[in-house]
Amino acid sequence: MAAGQLRHGDPLASAALGITRAQRMALAGLLGFLAGLVIIAPQATALFVHHFLWLFFSVSIAFRILMLMLSSRPKTTCTLPPQSDLPVYTILIPLYRETEVLGGLCEAIGALNYPKLKLDVKLLLEADDKQTIQALKGRVLGPEWEILIVPPVGPQTKPKALNVGFARARGELVSIYDAEDRPHPDQLLHAARAFACDATGRLGCVQAPLSYYNADQNWLTHQFALEYAAHFQVLLPAMARLGLPFPLGGTSNHFRCSALRHVGAWDPYNVTEDADLGYRLSANGWHLDAIIPPTREEAVSRPGPWRRQRSRWLKGYMQTLGVHMRRPARQNALAGMLSITMTLGTAVLAALGHASFSILLIISLVLSPWLGSMLSLADYGLAASGFVVGIIMLGVGARRAGFAVTIGDLPGAVLYWSMQSWAMAKALVDIVIRPFHWEKTRHGFCPPPKAKRRP
Repeated sequence: MAAGQLRHGDPLASAALGITRAQRMALAGLLGFLAGLVIIAPQATALFVHHFLWLFFSVSIAFRILMLMLSSRPKTTCTLPPQSDLPVYTILIPLYRETEVLGGLCEAIGALNYPKLKLDVKLLLEADDKQTIQALKGRVLGPEWEILIVPPVGPQTKPKALNVGFARARGELVSIYDAEDRPHPDQLLHAARAFACDATGRLGCVQAPLSYYNADQNWLTHQFALEYAAHFQVLLPAMARLGLPFPLGGTSNHFRCSALRHVGAWDPYNVTEDADLGYRLSANGWHLDAIIPPTREEAVSRPGPWRRQRSRWLKGYMQTLGVHMRRPARQNALAGMLSITMTLGTAVLAALGHASFSILLIISLVLSPWLGSMLSLADYGLAASGFVVGIIMLGVGARRAGFAVTIGDLPGAVLYWSMQSWAMAKALVDIVIRPFHWEKTRHGFCPPPKAKRRP
């Protein structure tokens, strides 16, 4: 049931179908048309593609400038209900080979400032993960904790595990945490307040910002932290302020259970189930918002695991784009199309071209004294604009997240952005040969800070 609910109930909303017949025909027609143009007029075709991409990224940069202008930290204007009126809160925690971080996880959940009698914590374990199951048997957990074994039916993915836990959820609200997460102690209270203050009754989810506790471990974790700061501290709050749907983070999103049930919960066949769910909620009439208290995670600190994790994200973005392009004329269609194009669409196209454009730009600059520039002034202007806007977003996001951007981060950002193409090469292979495979990210390489209960 957990693996097939959405697939059978609303098959067009699930990535299980892959590319539909109509999409295959449209894609084949487009590629055939372009191939014909290349044969007839190769230079004109190349110029057309160049102008199209130039226009697309110009609009994407303009969109991010608008987000910078509108971005502000979320504000709360109503008071929290008394503790006796707080709703039961279900916390879903999928685990797979996470023995290294179990102690810190239990400590972090125990430090949450929420009545223990109103917590429903579910640890979701895979049947073949004997080591983690055994490790949990030796732990003394409170009555609010429940261990569930996910049956080995369907794809072995995080969203399938979440669906298993959600089927047994007792709460009116539900949140997700990963094994290495260290949520702010007051995060559940802030989320509960946001739902209590929602006069429309259509608030489906609030997203807490994600950051990293090992941002200073090395160059890669620092760039990763800057990227997250721009996304969760600048882009998402601005999109929420405009009422636009946005791709949810994989953790620390807080849902109204009725909204999740209404849209069929998570898609077990989508490897970025979080991004998909944000747009599916919007397409069904629910809206999203952001809250302030963050969750700190462990950033991937080595290039190989970073590439595997990022390739899964890019593969999932392509899956999500394909799913939501099947029925573009749904509720909130204009907002949804704008948002998904400017977020996931930009991420995919940028990953396809970052490295090649950066190399072309460098070659053009180096050889221009002898051969003349291979790029136009408009191309240089577009590259400079994208760089400046990107750096400003990193700076604003970093300040809000509590750390600084230095001058040495600027060239590093260009290299980091170009690494997306390295991950995209793997994503393109994976989406063909193993579209539902979940690249597992190992944690526990950097010890997290101790959780502190607030008075």
